[in-house]
Amino acid sequence: MDPQPYIGKVRKVSDIGYGKLLLSASDRLSAFDRHICDIKGKGFVLNKSSEWWFKNTRQIVDNHYLYTKGEHMIVKKTEPIKLEFIVRGYMTGSTNTSIWPMYQSGKRDMYGINFRDGYRKNEKLDEVILTPTTKGDRDVPITEEEIVEQEYLDEEEMEFVREVCLELFEYGQMVAESKGLILVDTKYEFGLLDGEIILIDELHTCDSSRYWKADTYQERFEAGQEPEKFDKDCVRDFVKSKCDPYKDDLPEIPSELAERVEKVYAGFYTLLYDEEPVPEAEEVDDEEEMVMNFLKRWNEEMVVIIAGSESDKEWCEKIEECLEQQNIFSETHFCSAHKNTQRVLEMLEEYEDQARRLVYVTVAGMSNALSGVTACNVDAPVIACPPFKDNMDMMVNINSTLQMPSKVPVMTILSPGNVALAVERIFSL
Repeated sequence: MDPQPYIGKVRKVSDIGYGKLLLSASDRLSAFDRHICDIKGKGFVLNKSSEWWFKNTRQIVDNHYLYTKGEHMIVKKTEPIKLEFIVRGYMTGSTNTSIWPMYQSGKRDMYGINFRDGYRKNEKLDEVILTPTTKGDRDVPITEEEIVEQEYLDEEEMEFVREVCLELFEYGQMVAESKGLILVDTKYEFGLLDGEIILIDELHTCDSSRYWKADTYQERFEAGQEPEKFDKDCVRDFVKSKCDPYKDDLPEIPSELAERVEKVYAGFYTLLYDEEPVPEAEEVDDEEEMVMNFLKRWNEEMVVIIAGSESDKEWCEKIEECLEQQNIFSETHFCSAHKNTQRVLEMLEEYEDQARRLVYVTVAGMSNALSGVTACNVDAPVIACPPFKDNMDMMVNINSTLQMPSKVPVMTILSPGNVALAVERIFSL
């Protein structure tokens, strides 16, 4: 794992290798680009909420989600696009990038969109809009045309992101309505993975989205009252009532207000999962152990190295090192096909039952039964990489490995580095 992880406003980001990141969500609540207070259980609920939405929106766009445990999420590593795409359905907001404060001050041309006169606060917009901002210490409004001009995205990519954002928002609105809520606005972020744009960060959580209670919205709007909020807006409103949150020292958040927001997060979790959140049930004692368990059990690609003897450990370590340089996870076992045939077969069966891409690398010399036994009992490719100490030893082990019976498809590669390159090409097919 990355010894110096990046710590953001609400998450710690650690590079765990193999093209994966570990995102650890804290209980910190952020607004106005600042840390406001802590909300108990928030990190857990954020992860579980995003997990639900990520799993249920892959028909719209692929995303980086792989696994969650407690406040931790393992995701695919991407090249982040340094923009935030906010989709809005209502004339509201309180931050410097929100449309209501700018509209109230007299602006009508915002984000490259011309707004009509006559909107009231919290009124439904004539149509859903996309309002991007730059992503940094301070978020700054930017138009879609400027995104292309400044080469964040080209025209085709910008159109793709626009369509995805609007479709995600429409789906989110539909789900929210079925839960008695209004999805008012939300934030999306994207990254590049192998040249493809995918969804990253979080999705439709109480942190990245604004929700209102649907059954009281219209009545309260017509009476000029604020909607019943199902998000952290009550904290934003409190801070703004006490100071200029961009310049002044922040006030202490009253405990009853923090508890109210805590109930919002817990309530949102219950709406999605039909159960009460129990963060303690998924607490992680050891992050590295959790990551290793994920890689061994759920990583989508894996190399299984099987050596016939502990004496080949140094050779196996060379293969592991070369695979790691290609961002390929591997696990090594020592088991002789001559002396422990049944154990080898049981091990292979365990791996073959797993729904992921595998390549087996066998390390055995002299009378090489291990490679043949493996190839005859698995569907995945088998590469034999026989160990050797000198040229004479190499010739003995090569011949033993090359002379496989018919219908026993074992590939033989002598160099650990070439094994890693071959596996990388197999996985890229």
